[in-house]
Amino acid sequence: MKLLFNSVVALALLIPGSLLSAQALAADHSSAGQFSSLKSPLLVENSNGLPDAPQAQSAPQEDQKISPSGKLPAVLAPQVTSYRLSAHDKWKLYAHQAFNPFVLAPPAVAAGFTMINPPSHYPHEWKAGGDGFGRLYGDFLARTEAERAAQVLTDVAVHEDPRYSPSTSTNYLGRTAHAIAFVVIDHSDSGHNMPALSNFAGAAASGFVSMAYMPNGYDDATHAGQRSLTTLLGYAGLNITNEFCPEWAPIVTKLHIPLVHPTCKSQERTAHP
Repeated sequence: MKLLFNSVVALALLIPGSLLSAQALAADHSSAGQFSSLKSPLLVENSNGLPDAPQAQSAPQEDQKISPSGKLPAVLAPQVTSYRLSAHDKWKLYAHQAFNPFVLAPPAVAAGFTMINPPSHYPHEWKAGGDGFGRLYGDFLARTEAERAAQVLTDVAVHEDPRYSPSTSTNYLGRTAHAIAFVVIDHSDSGHNMPALSNFAGAAASGFVSMAYMPNGYDDATHAGQRSLTTLLGYAGLNITNEFCPEWAPIVTKLHIPLVHPTCKSQERTAHP
């Protein structure tokens, strides 16, 4: 039960910031029209609405290459494009994730959840009053930033693609299994399967950075490993959210939820190039 609660907290940290990061990046590219069409970049429609044969594409401009997604809910554009992300693209995506103003909100939500259901034997100063909230808030913010920094450094160093690649299956169970498996096996920049080293690096950074300041009894390697596992479970939740975007997107669109403008469709799920 405690692990389930921690997983919910992890998702509270990851999803809201991811949504705003995607929106900010999409705004950067709106003038270029990069995401005005969400169809495959290798297909164009004729006047009858039917797809023509694949046509050659001109090389994109440097500032048009990045997808506003990463390993995040695909709320504004398909996760997989035909464009290979450069190191500059990856750092740009990281900057939107780590330094937009909304990044300050999810740790506050997570701190509130933790105060409602604090870990056993937490000292009073970590679970009560403004002092306790401040400590918890600082912990979650530090863990989030350490996680993102470790992920982008790994992505760049080992040439790992930070984007989620949806399943080509139409079976719900198969799609769920794909989303979970993508936590440990994702894609390289060239599109080949590889260990998801950035996920492991991010989870480790998130779990172990807290050892520097957590109270006695929670600053050991065992608890750090548990926090890292919680972060990995959060990645699985994000992948599932992303995978089933075609199902929940129409509902969110009808409700006009602020900051969330999903545009993914089931027919847009394609295999990684």
